[in-house]
Amino acid sequence: MERRKYIGQNSFAKTFSAKIIRVDDSAVSGYASFLKFEEVHKPLIINGLKYIDNGYSFVSFLPDNEYWCSHAIYDDNGDIIEWYFDMTSKNAVDEFGKPYYDDLYLDAALWPDGRVVILDEDELKDALDGGKITRDDFDLAYVTLVGLRDKGILDVGYMEVLCSKLKRLLLSS
Repeated sequence: MERRKYIGQNSFAKTFSAKIIRVDDSAVSGYASFLKFEEVHKPLIINGLKYIDNGYSFVSFLPDNEYWCSHAIYDDNGDIIEWYFDMTSKNAVDEFGKPYYDDLYLDAALWPDGRVVILDEDELKDALDGGKITRDDFDLAYVTLVGLRDKGILDVGYMEVLCSKLKRLLLSS
């Protein structure tokens, strides 16, 4: 599977700032990144909603010993647009110390109104049918998604607290 993605990196911006830190406290442990888009090549607009533009920012969290990664997307006023979750087969750090995850195709979006939208189920099925992932990977993606719901992580209140904490840690270090 070659869907390796690194937190704190992007291909949308002409200029940006990024910071990655290690987080270890009683509630969460893993890696967090803050990415600020200073000037983008062009805005990213999907279904009429702008996700990336000048002044927008992302707070990403790659938790230890889990099979997901989250991304909080903020507009240029610092207001949340959505929280986006990638289901992963692996969260790790490469030989250069850069945190990454291996994406399992299945995603979920949590909107500020509490609505959850499951995304890319067709890509997950195509990856299985095409031999890009195993049946265990396929099952892991769905088990992880259900776990996010059951543990209360796919929840606006939980994500607001988590991302506020991560943002504070990232901007103060």
